Amino acid sequence: MFTLSKKTSIALIGSSVLALATGQAAQASSFTTTSPLGALGAGFSEVGGIVLDMKGANGARVTSQLSAANMFSGFGSYSNSTLTIGTQTGFTSSILSALGGGLQEVAVRLTLWDGDTAAGEFDFNDNKLQLNGLDFGNWSNVIAQNTDSNGNVLSGGLSSGGFRDSKLDTGWFHMTDSNVLSSLFSSLSSGQVQYSLWDRDPGDNYLDFKQGVASSMVNVGAAPQITAPATAKVPEPGSVVGLLVMGAGGAASMLKRKRTQEIDS
Repeated sequence: MFTLSKKTSIALIGSSVLALATGQAAQASSFTTTSPLGALGAGFSEVGGIVLDMKGANGARVTSQLSAANMFSGFGSYSNSTLTIGTQTGFTSSILSALGGGLQEVAVRLTLWDGDTAAGEFDFNDNKLQLNGLDFGNWSNVIAQNTDSNGNVLSGGLSSGGFRDSKLDTGWFHMTDSNVLSSLFSSLSSGQVQYSLWDRDPGDNYLDFKQGVASSMVNVGAAPQITAPATAKVPEPGSVVGLLVMGAGGAASMLKRKRTQEIDS
């Protein structure tokens, strides 16, 4: 359980010193910058804050980041076992229109020091993430990557599930349930997403969503931005792809006709 902010600094500095002493080069984590929906674009920090990545009914992606500076730290005052972590705004009518009237899937990235939700720890299976009051998953089921304050991989590697004791962990929640996604899309008409932590036994852990993140990343945020879906190319007649689409028999027939024409000419 985390109680002193100095603990984070000592742990992260110690990890960096160990890497230098053993000659290990810092390696950025691709895990933290690759959403279940695909790689994040420029402008998103390697760790820290909350990244929301949404895939619309038409394949378009809308991605945003709430900065760590605007997130919760402390024991907090819970209401009905629910703690507000932070709120992302900027979901305008034009942003929502770009999603094609609904959502196919949504991913959420969170970074937390000393989460205590891994197996054998006191908040195992006690915490759930909520978006606008909707259940988005158990913290203990999320695979999380241990990094330093700059997003470089540390020896803790990936968890088998959960945000671990005395580690800076970053993990992706992933939602594909159509009922939840339909409700979330409807709730976006409010123009915001409120991120909350539901705790079975609230107030038993100090939660700091800012601690352990490099100062250069604490203020990194991004308003919801649209990424257009890829446009499928239709194979031109006579192309190799076109032959494959025709099947082996059709392709053989076409080639035979072509040879016959060449001989006749």
